[in-house]
Amino acid sequence: MILSSADAVNAERPPGRRWFAVVARVAIAAAVVAGVSHRVYRERSKLAAYEWTLRPGWLVAGGAAYAGGLATCATFWWMAMRDRGGRPTWASTLAAYFAGHLGKYVPGKGLVLVIRASMVRGPGVTAASAAITAAHETLLMMAVGSLVAAGLLGFVDAPHRDRLLGAALVVAVALATVSSPPVIARLGRLASRPFVGDSELGDHTCRWRTVGVGTVPIVAGWALMGVSLAAVLAATGDWGVLVAARGTAETLALVTIVVSLATVGGFVSLMPGGLGSREWIVAETLGPAIGADHALVAAVLLRLVWIGAECAAAGMSWLATCGGIPRS
Repeated sequence: MILSSADAVNAERPPGRRWFAVVARVAIAAAVVAGVSHRVYRERSKLAAYEWTLRPGWLVAGGAAYAGGLATCATFWWMAMRDRGGRPTWASTLAAYFAGHLGKYVPGKGLVLVIRASMVRGPGVTAASAAITAAHETLLMMAVGSLVAAGLLGFVDAPHRDRLLGAALVVAVALATVSSPPVIARLGRLASRPFVGDSELGDHTCRWRTVGVGTVPIVAGWALMGVSLAAVLAATGDWGVLVAARGTAETLALVTIVVSLATVGGFVSLMPGGLGSREWIVAETLGPAIGADHALVAAVLLRLVWIGAECAAAGMSWLATCGGIPRS
């Protein structure tokens, strides 16, 4: 019987290391479940003081739009791994990508990379390569989000526009610099050197062309995430209020700005899942248009919808990869 490379590696591992790997995976899964459950409980408790009428169908649509937005962003991660010599499967890429998003609800940003690196599979995909490219995707996604917000703020009248525009540009420049191929290549080699030898590092790096091409689906992803917020506002009845005052096109631009700034702000805050900062930005930007209470409800509902979408997408992608976590 011919063993795959993954099976061969597992067969060569001492029993102690194999048990450690199993315990580590169980611990990671438990931490993710605890983090997500705690976040859902906190958000639901915030809604207890409000009374509103919801249209559940719009919440489902909002979750689908968010999952679609994340899937388009995952395209760059898949492309970046191929630039480094890997040939990951698309199914395992999506499964690892969505599961990794659940790791952000556990304190510390590193768990996201650990989950993605341990789940993605394919010829030539090493844990180091998967982790480096996953970090690259996150940085580029946030840089593009800042640029999208800055670009739209030039045409849309939003509360605190000048301050938001300045902050978006500063963050965009900083993250774009860090996510440039030469900087990523250097950081990747420094991060990998303690764990692998120079011969294993290789010369593969993400190309400028890949960054340029990969930026297109990321922009589309941010647009879909804006649609997700629009659906949540439609579920609460606030979408019509905004459209009546601004028109459909400007309102779509506004919600895309809000989602981009809130998500990037949550990332920069280093809080698990952007706790507090994301809701504050949504409330501050939408509050003047629909009222502070309505904006807070929208922010909390958006959080719950996104968590639900991440869990559903991770579960479906996981089942698509033969119903289990791929062996590394």
